[in-house]
Amino acid sequence: MKRAYAYTLLVVISWGISLPTTKALLMAVRGEHRLTPLQVAFWSVAVGWLALLVVLAIRRRLGALSDVSSRGWAVLVAMGFFGWAGYLVALNVAFVRLPLPDAIVINYLHPVFVVLFQGALFGSAVGRFVRWEHAAPRRRVRAWQIGSGLGLCLLGVATIATEGKLSELGALRSSVGAAAALFAALSWGVYSNLGRFVAVRGGRSSALTGDVQTWVAMTFGLAMLLAALAVGSGPASPSGYVASVYLGSSLPHHVSAWVLIGILGVVVYCGGYTLWLVALALGRQARGDHKLPPLTYMTPVLAVALGWIFLHESPGAGFWWGAALIALGNLAIAVDWLPTRKDHRSCCSN
Repeated sequence: MKRAYAYTLLVVISWGISLPTTKALLMAVRGEHRLTPLQVAFWSVAVGWLALLVVLAIRRRLGALSDVSSRGWAVLVAMGFFGWAGYLVALNVAFVRLPLPDAIVINYLHPVFVVLFQGALFGSAVGRFVRWEHAAPRRRVRAWQIGSGLGLCLLGVATIATEGKLSELGALRSSVGAAAALFAALSWGVYSNLGRFVAVRGGRSSALTGDVQTWVAMTFGLAMLLAALAVGSGPASPSGYVASVYLGSSLPHHVSAWVLIGILGVVVYCGGYTLWLVALALGRQARGDHKLPPLTYMTPVLAVALGWIFLHESPGAGFWWGAALIALGNLAIAVDWLPTRKDHRSCCSN
């Protein structure tokens, strides 16, 4: 479980970097023009796809794809839709249509969905389709413990997003934006739990490691993003676009959009997304995967801190209250408050 926690910490760092980096990219200009959210997503994912392909080629892992069954490929396509095209596009729509605090809070329901879909109901539904399911023995999780911990974390995110003014939440300006943010959260929960159902020939459990799963799902997601761009304005090149970041100084530095896209592609999409699937797999083996999603609530804490350093957006008192609530929420989930019985049953069906 220690490795799962370590990988999740690296994931939080990469996702924390992504938020201020994405904002800086969306503020990048070339004359009077700016990159659209869809263009930013496409080029960043493309760079991550290429970087991960190089890693897989060097490690000679792509050969495992020949063992994937037809139903396993269907699961990988679904991962591409939910985790790459669906999540990124829906989140961008939410940011455009809603006030930022509402979009962040609704989207940060995704750890709740990740935990819910770790349960037997989601596994049974997907297992019927792929005709295979394997669940390692795990502790019986108390609903009150998970619920109270996630509730504290979500309250912490709301406090940070609204700078302590929780009354600013709820006055949604767009039902489309709210639906998009909710769909983004739901999509991430589905994506995070589909990896264990990528069946290989012969009905065995998945032989694909997290990096291979990420690259294949990214491939399908990238194709979907390209199709969406083709219908709209097209994948305009980021060349010539310049963003302003402070890099810890009092005066802004002008940085090429390609530099920020490279950071998003390599650090977040190649690194963070891959490590997330690896961390969940390790957590399942240790029967503690339900403890990992709440840790991702530390992402907005880190993002606000980095935004203060690189974008000069100073956090208010609500930031510290929110960080404390998130810490308490994770503590509530991590601690075994009462002795629990272990569920020694494992299931292995056709």
